[in-house]
Amino acid sequence: MKILLLNQTFYPDALATSQQLTDLAGYLVEQGNEVNVIAGRRGYENRDRIFPSHENYRGINIFRVRSTGFGKQRFILRILDAMTFDLMLALKLIFFPRQDVVISFTSPPLIGIFGTLFCFFKGGRAVQWLMDINPEVVFAVGYIKRKSLLGRVLNWVFEVTLKASSHVVVLDRWMKQVAIEHGGAEEKISIIHPWSLFEPSLELPDPNKSIFRDKNGFKDKTVVMYSGNHSVVHPLYTLMDAAKKMKDDPSVLFVFVGGGLRSLEVKTFKEKENLSNIVQLPLVPREQLSDALSSVDAHVVIMGEAVNGLVHTSKVYGALVTGKPIIYIGPEKSHVMDLLRSCHQSYHAEHGDVQSVVTAIQKIKTLSFEAKAKTSRENRSFYTRQFSKNRCFAVFLEEVLKTPQAKEALEPQELSESFLHPS
Repeated sequence: MKILLLNQTFYPDALATSQQLTDLAGYLVEQGNEVNVIAGRRGYENRDRIFPSHENYRGINIFRVRSTGFGKQRFILRILDAMTFDLMLALKLIFFPRQDVVISFTSPPLIGIFGTLFCFFKGGRAVQWLMDINPEVVFAVGYIKRKSLLGRVLNWVFEVTLKASSHVVVLDRWMKQVAIEHGGAEEKISIIHPWSLFEPSLELPDPNKSIFRDKNGFKDKTVVMYSGNHSVVHPLYTLMDAAKKMKDDPSVLFVFVGGGLRSLEVKTFKEKENLSNIVQLPLVPREQLSDALSSVDAHVVIMGEAVNGLVHTSKVYGALVTGKPIIYIGPEKSHVMDLLRSCHQSYHAEHGDVQSVVTAIQKIKTLSFEAKAKTSRENRSFYTRQFSKNRCFAVFLEEVLKTPQAKEALEPQELSESFLHPS
């Protein structure tokens, strides 16, 4: 089968979604498919980094197109980068051979229209894999008004794309409902959760033997980590205020790993409040991710109120794989809470509820070795049963590609309907 993937970021970009797409492409090659990818030549965070226009990586044919490299500091500049990428993508597709399946992701927003038009003119099945629901996200954060002319056009394009697709993949039940409200046919929508970028270890990791912890001098500190893209849609002020409230406790460190627009907010807040308990670090390479994430004492997952049901915070899976306690800041009715209700040592706080975050950290500080071991065992087991990479791929093969042998992969541990579609 000839399969084409469309997304602005791909290998070797370090963005989490880029790495997950690379995992998917590699798996499809292993299944005997011919896999082509069209992506952008520029790095997502470092726009000055230029990748080759064409390369073959582990059997994946990667074609990259040019775009402007203004970056993400201003919305209008991000729009220009997206528009030039879309233009070059359209030109590339005009001369690209027919594919059996074209899978469009969501970077830049509404890229799916190009996959849909390609299949309309050249044949094949158009599939949308919605990592987020755009243009709804853009409306929610106030970049574009929903009722403006541009807003109406973008919404129309999105709905046309959904209706014309042979299949739509979303990441949770909340996103599925939004897709249905925009005209997506329920029977053509599959929920496939993201997977961790590393698999659970067989043994409980020993933080004292962590290279990451030793290199950064964390020693015997209680380390609370927020790792990943510091997105504009996920406010960090509650976590930062918790750091301020605990500034006199020298045993606790708040570690922010990654980049993004809100990383500057963290830096400014740290300097303004003179907080030595906040540490900022760059993104960790994938080969070091297991050690880094497993070395901390608690992970923080954040979901912005305005985008609840429109985006899916995938960092929760990496946190779950480590078996460490998870502190969630965000609305209770969300995909994160759907998941955490089945987890041990998970804590929830609404945005602004700083005391609940502080209380959670204080409880985590006093956990016994036995309690930590039980949490690690149970949470890693839960991840393996429901969210492992192979489980997600099996659902994709069965429901999207309609591959018969996929059913066999699901038989030993069927995905829980009560989890995927809770009442």
